[in-house]
Amino acid sequence: MGNTSSVVAQMFPPKPTWGVENIPDLSGKVTIVTGGNTGIGKETAKALLSHGAKVYIASRTVEKTKAAIEDLKQATGREAIFLQLDLSDLVSVKKAAEVFLRHESMLHILFNNACVCLLDFASSLTREL
Repeated sequence: MGNTSSVVAQMFPPKPTWGVENIPDLSGKVTIVTGGNTGIGKETAKALLSHGAKVYIASRTVEKTKAAIEDLKQATGREAIFLQLDLSDLVSVKKAAEVFLRHESMLHILFNNACVCLLDFASSLTREL
């Protein structure tokens, strides 16, 4: 019986007690959201902008990110800032850090939303297992 109730509880979790509306005022806070041009990253950027944060969207794709910034501006009335970053390229990472540091002296919040998927590396691990 214990296993059944556990499965049911996981399938039907209780209503959350905390949500976006509970985010405090973030005015004056500087944030970076990696991969903030789509999906969960874009929703995170939207929530941060809605609560007054200065948001840098760090991603590879200029066109997709500029479109996301425009969408976010329409939704929140606030404009995010594009920070070009390719996490699979350490030269790009260093350049993005240098650009950021030229404009900001503090980073308050970092959302590491984006990832690098190294399929060759992952498949070699699988073969070894």
